[in-house]
Parts: sequence; structure tokens; C-alpha cells
Amino acid sequence: MAILGQIRKRNGLLIGFVAVALLLFLLGGIDWSRLGGKDPNVIGKVNNQVITRQEYNNQLNFIQNQYQGQVPLNFLEGQVWNTLVQNTLIKQKFNSSGFILTDDMIWNAARNSNIFNSPQYKDKNGNINVQLIKQQFEQLEQNQNANSELSQMYQQFLELKNNLSVQAMYRQYFGSYGAGLLTNANEVDILLGNRVNSANIEYVKVDYNAYQSKHPVKVTDQDLQNYINAHKTLFKIDENRTLDYVYFPGTASSSDKKQILDQLNKLLTNTIIDGDTIQAFGSVKNDSLYISKLSSDQLIDNDFNPIYRAEQQLPQAIKNWVKTAAIGQVSSVYEDGGAYVYSKLIGKKNVDSIQGKNILISFTDSGSQLKPKTPRTKEQAKAQADQLVQQLNANPNDFSKLVVQYSDDPGVSSNGGVIKLTTAQDFKGEYKGLQRVLESSPLGKYEVVEIPEGYFVIAITDRKPVGTVYKLADIAKNIEPSEATVDLVRKQANTFIQNINGKSSQEFHNVAKAQKFNAKQQRGILRFGTMLEGLGTDKDSDIIAWAFNSKRNLGDTELFITGDQGYIVARVSSLFSGGLADPSIVRKQIETTVRNELLGKIIADKINSSNQSLDQLAKDFQTTKEQANITFDNPSIGGSFEPKVGGAAFGIKPNEKSKAIEGKAGVYVIITKSITKGDSGDKKTFKEQLMSIYSQQMPNLLLQTLYQEAKIDDYRADILNSNPRN
Repeated sequence: MAILGQIRKRNGLLIGFVAVALLLFLLGGIDWSRLGGKDPNVIGKVNNQVITRQEYNNQLNFIQNQYQGQVPLNFLEGQVWNTLVQNTLIKQKFNSSGFILTDDMIWNAARNSNIFNSPQYKDKNGNINVQLIKQQFEQLEQNQNANSELSQMYQQFLELKNNLSVQAMYRQYFGSYGAGLLTNANEVDILLGNRVNSANIEYVKVDYNAYQSKHPVKVTDQDLQNYINAHKTLFKIDENRTLDYVYFPGTASSSDKKQILDQLNKLLTNTIIDGDTIQAFGSVKNDSLYISKLSSDQLIDNDFNPIYRAEQQLPQAIKNWVKTAAIGQVSSVYEDGGAYVYSKLIGKKNVDSIQGKNILISFTDSGSQLKPKTPRTKEQAKAQADQLVQQLNANPNDFSKLVVQYSDDPGVSSNGGVIKLTTAQDFKGEYKGLQRVLESSPLGKYEVVEIPEGYFVIAITDRKPVGTVYKLADIAKNIEPSEATVDLVRKQANTFIQNINGKSSQEFHNVAKAQKFNAKQQRGILRFGTMLEGLGTDKDSDIIAWAFNSKRNLGDTELFITGDQGYIVARVSSLFSGGLADPSIVRKQIETTVRNELLGKIIADKINSSNQSLDQLAKDFQTTKEQANITFDNPSIGGSFEPKVGGAAFGIKPNEKSKAIEGKAGVYVIITKSITKGDSGDKKTFKEQLMSIYSQQMPNLLLQTLYQEAKIDDYRADILNSNPRN
């Protein structure tokens, strides 16, 4: 009431806000840049060209649909941004160069898309038929307003077409560069020589690891920083975080599991539960009714599945059991999908693979979403179907003409009226007539079958045995933590966060270790595109969004509740702005490389300060003198690829000792004993191979150049943190 009173006192101010909002609406909206903020509808810019939030959401929905929930959202968001940036760069270059994109170019790009690698888009020779793809797109465009499912399919197809257009632009513009590359005879001779000419060398190698074990070198943060500064292009990173976290999984304890299994085991014998007598699972005759009753009474956690299943569709634990089990036999208990399960075999039959032809004749008031091309009653539909059966049984070759003319199935343009089913499908009720046709109708005979959508004019053209299918009745109980276990996990998580609140990263890990919790630290976490290691929960995106909140401070902690009733305690242990990577982030990746560089300089200085023979060097460094035969292109020595050694072998005078060569695995000193020229082979063929390699590499190199030269503004963190995804 106090709040309402304050509003009433300020009703003039409220009216003022309404008036301003109305004025802004009439003037066409808010100019966010003038107000000092970012337009929430703009997710970023590429060379000042806007990438809208709608484009971002469309692409995200498209990719989510492709992965079907198998990849975490936060990772997909990074992929979506990279795709949008790349697509924008390609479009910009394509358009500025005066190229023209045609519809044929877009659909031809579909020939190389895995999305269309299914039978419905292929011709009789197994090749992708662009015309079939175009027809489906046109049908979806025409029927998109029929229902929400078709509308969603159309939007997915629209986004796919947009991606195909970018692929077409890429091939047209970037491919033209690869096709125009040339190479001269001198280059061919040099590159062939690098491949076939070999050098026989004697060498001494001072191995870095062996030297480190006797003369250890410590790599400091300054050493790492010096390396980063010398290789800046390799260590440019976006704003990132380091997080410490502990996961308290909400999983069932061993006591919980025993209790769940005991409850399920009660159903194997006649038993009384809450005053009701429950018949033993193995002696039940009406399994469907029995399982439905147990499920509604919450004694089990599954429904009856009436579908026959092939062996490959069954849980691994019972694949062998069903082959020898008798009808009515109950399996041993097994785990599947996070539940304890008993299965009873209640049906087994051999299956035929069916191919047929059909024409769907629907009627106006069928209640189905499939409407006739011209309005007709149910009686008129039946009469039309009967007339077609007579005509087709007399002249089967008329089918391809009649199916296009009469069928009300929207998929007929892509499937030609051909259907592929198996007798494993258990059609019942209003579809029972279809089941009879599949199992027993003579090949090639057209019949009329009534279905809810209208009438099928159908003939079976091929029937082949493919194996055995099984029908099972299952009783299952989910393996879930008890209330006591959930309460214990919650208390552990809350106690832990209280104990580490305000503590350092090291104390965080010490407390976790003392309490036998598995603490992890992950460095270099990006706002988008990063997955948290060792979690696998639904909270990755939430935790990372929290860590990148503009109000986040070093040492902040938070408790997150996961979808499986578990908890995650997270702590921010570093806040890095964009720029060069901090040594602490990349130490694991580059420490050995930096150490070897330090060792290389030390060893090389010792070698170069004396003028010793290979034998003496081998003795002083407690190693051996060896021989190798190498080419410039493949300078492999003792299993290590050493380009510097390869370059030196062909660059020094014969029988002259080289200076110390700081290689990848150690420091080398070599003497080239001889160089043998190999057979260069067919220069024309080699030149063609070279041109093919160049043409394949050039487009990607050009695209990388566009990235390096582009001005890319990424507003995702600000926009999505302040304006959650809608």
C-alpha cells in the first residue's frame, strides 16, 4: 500500500513518462546511441554493417534444430556469431565486386549440403535432385500459414536457403581466385627438388628433456610474457574469466538405489500395496491395462509401449535375452535411461519391408489438416477413390500421371506417391485396414483403404523379409535421489559456500580437498563458445553469463541449482579484459615450448663457444653421434620433425660442421656428408597437383585476410546480459 501511495503522489510524473513513450513511438522509436546505450536489437557490427538480434536468433534456432539439443547453448552461441561474421564478410566482398547472385546458384549449392542427403531429395541414380528441393520449399511457402509446425519448417528452410546463398557467394567469388592461380617452371623445379633430393648427415643431438633433468631451468611469468609479446598474433584473446567451481551432483545414493529396486521387486510377486492387491508382473494377461494402472498410481515411472521394436532399437542389456526368451518371460533387472527396468516379452514376429504406391483422396470435413485440392464430401471422395482403383488395376502405368493429378498429399512432389513402411508398425483403430493391406494384400493390386485423413488408393509393389521384431511390457522406476539425499547435498553446498566466501582461490581448493569435494579451475573462459569442463549440467550458460556480468568482482561466489537437483558453487578467480593473453592462462600450453627455447640458448652458447668435433660434443654432452637421411620437405630425425635441421643440411657446404641449431626436440650440430638428387618424375602432373592445392587453400587464406582487416564490434555480452534472450 505504501508503494501505491507513492505512485499516486507522483501521478504527474507517470503521465509524463507515458507522454514521452507515446511521442517516441510516433517518431519511430528510440535512438539508443544518442541516449548513450546500445540498441538491444543490434547484436554487433562488421565493417559498420549491423547484425541484428533477429538474424542472431534465426541462425541460433536453425543450428539448435540441427543439433537437436545435443550441444550446450553457450557453445552454439559462439558458433552462431562466427557464422554470422563470416557470412557478412563474404556478402560484403561479393557485393562490392559486382557479382550477381542468382536463384540457380543458390539451389546448386544444395548439391553439396549433407542436409539434403536423404532419399526424398535424390533421383533414381542416388544424386541430389535440386528440383525436388525447390518443390518442397515452394510447398512450404504456400502452406506456411496452415499450422505452427509448417510455419516453423518454413522458417528453418528459409534460414537454410540464406546459408546456401552464402555458400554460393563463397564459391563464386573466392573460387575465382583459386582458378586464376599460376606457377612457373622454376618454382616447380625448386619444390620438386625439396621433395625428392636427400641429404645424408652426421649429427649430434642434445635432447632438451635429458638436459633439463640434469640442469633444470625454471620458466617464470616474465619468460612466458616475453614469448607472448614476441608472438602477439597467436595470443590475442577476447575478454575472459577464470572460474573455480565444485559440483555437488543430485544423484541417488546407494541406499536410495536399494530402496528403489526393492519397490520395483515387490511387483514381481503378488503383493499388497496401500491395501490393494497387486498381481505379479509375470502372470498378468492384459499388460497394457496393468502398466497404465501402476503408472497412474505412481508405482512405476513409465507408460505402456505398444510398438514392436527391432533388436537394434532395444536396450543393450536385453538384446541377447530376447532372442531366446519365451513369450511371458521376464528379464533380469537392468539399468536403462536412468531407471531400473524389468522387461517381459509379450510378442515376437517376423517383419517385412514394404514398398508401395498410394494416392490420398481427402474430403473437406475430414477434420484433418490435409485438405482436398477442390472441395468434396466424404461420399465424393470415396467415389473418386473407387474410380481410381478400377482405372489403375486396368492400367497400372497410369499411376505416375494420376498421383500428380489427384493426390492431396503435399509430399507427393518429392516422393512421387511412393511409401516405405514395415509390418513392424502396429496400426490399430481407424488405421487397421492399412495394417491388413501391408501384411496380406497381393503385390500390385490396388485397393481403397479408409483412414481419418480420407481414402488411400494403395498397392503394395514389393515385400521383403528383414528380420524379427519384439513387443515388450516394461515396468521401470527412475533412479532418483531421495528427499534426504537432496537435503544433504543442499546442506553440503550451502556449508561449502559459507566456508569459502571471501577466501582466496587457493583456500577454495584447500577447503574442497579437506572435505573431499572435487574442485576444478578453468582458465580462459569466454562469454560465448566455452563449455565448463567436468560438469555436463544445464547451468553452463547461466554460470558464464553470471561471471561476465558488468557488476562482477574478483572473488565473487554464487550457488547454482541444476536440473538434476544438484548444486554448483562457483567463484570468480580472475577477470581479464581483451588483448594479449595473460601468462597464467596459457602457461600449460606454452611452458614446454618456452622452456625449450631457454634451454636451446644455453646449450647453443656452450656449443658455439668451443670449436669441438662431433665426437667430442657427443662425449661432453653424454650423447651419441648418429646418421640420418633426410629431405627438405620431410626432415624427420629420430621421430622428430626438424625444419631448421633440414634447411641447414641443404645450406651448408659438404663436410663442413654447422653451428648449433636450436630445433624442436633438442639442439643439433650437423655435417652434410652428401646430397643425392632424386627422380623428379612427371613435372606436368606435379604442377597440376600443386595448382589443385593452391586453389583449395587460397579461398581460406583470403577469408582469413578479410577477418584480419575487418572492424568487428561484438555487443553480445552487453546486449544479452541486459536483455535476456526472448
